Amino acid sequence: MKRITPLEVATVFTGSFLGAGFLSGQELLQFFGVFGGYGIVGMVLAIAAFVFFSLLVLDIAKKTGRTEFDRVILQPELPWLRAFLSGVFLFFLFDVMVAMIAGAGALLEQVFSLPAVVGNGLIAVLVLVVALTGAAGMVAAFNIVVPLLVVAALVIALAAPFRLPVEAVTATPFSDGNPLLGNWFFSALSFISYNMMAAVTILVPLSTGMEEKTVRRGLALGAGLLTLIFAGILLPMLLFRDAVGGAELPMLELAYRVAPALGLVYAVLLLAGMFTAALSSLFAVVTRLQLWAGGRLATRRTTVALCVLSFLGSIFGFKNVVSFVYPICGYIGFLALAGILHHAAALRKATAPKT
Repeated sequence: MKRITPLEVATVFTGSFLGAGFLSGQELLQFFGVFGGYGIVGMVLAIAAFVFFSLLVLDIAKKTGRTEFDRVILQPELPWLRAFLSGVFLFFLFDVMVAMIAGAGALLEQVFSLPAVVGNGLIAVLVLVVALTGAAGMVAAFNIVVPLLVVAALVIALAAPFRLPVEAVTATPFSDGNPLLGNWFFSALSFISYNMMAAVTILVPLSTGMEEKTVRRGLALGAGLLTLIFAGILLPMLLFRDAVGGAELPMLELAYRVAPALGLVYAVLLLAGMFTAALSSLFAVVTRLQLWAGGRLATRRTTVALCVLSFLGSIFGFKNVVSFVYPICGYIGFLALAGILHHAAALRKATAPKT
């Protein structure tokens, strides 16, 4: 078996928290940017928590040999709780699909003045056509698009202060804009929990045959990379909030203000990222539903139904999905964090030398 390097661990760790929603700027604006200086503290807390819980998750997977989402999170044999957490995760995957379709529609409206609902419909139909024709290989494009988006976002962040007036950053521990994210600390916790739900399924396959020092070095390197990217998106949300805070896709708005050509490049990459994220989420939901149904599910009908439902959900709007549905998933996801802590403690107690 090929030995996994710390750099590969760092790449997977960093990539598990990045997505088109993150790189659009709207996620970080809602969860951190509205709190100004406290948002930066929340960012540091989030990255530290990601490293901590990733260590626990990889340790649990290594000790138990299990890589299933519910088996890593929950140690007790409680089928109803496992089913509940799996249902929450399934809802979150579907919500990602809804958010990406809504985000793509918002992008088409922002760039081409196409009504958002029309853009949502076009993307939903495109996702459906690609899914039904079996072109699953397009999901692999996500591995190329996200690094390009990261590079473009960092270029925008570095260029923006030379092109736009920098605003003063205040520190606000509370925000009255969103009742679900009214406090910087709980906002950060919500961000941590729903991101860790997705990260668990990506990280645990790395646990097989990997040395502890490789894990620690990889996560340390990953934390540095994630901090760079995180700051590259969050700081523009703070320094240019009046200029871009009202946009559905703040980083895209900032890109166009820095240079129209850069805005066009970012729009193409962001649209590609949103499309492939919606497609991969659709495949993930259908696959999990098939497992639940024991392979008896009508895949084509389910795919059509999910695309129709995601289109209807996308009418709610990208900003609203990020503002309300993501935090709800995050608060429910507190159960997952508690489950990981309990499982890790139980394993440590079971393997501790008896005196």
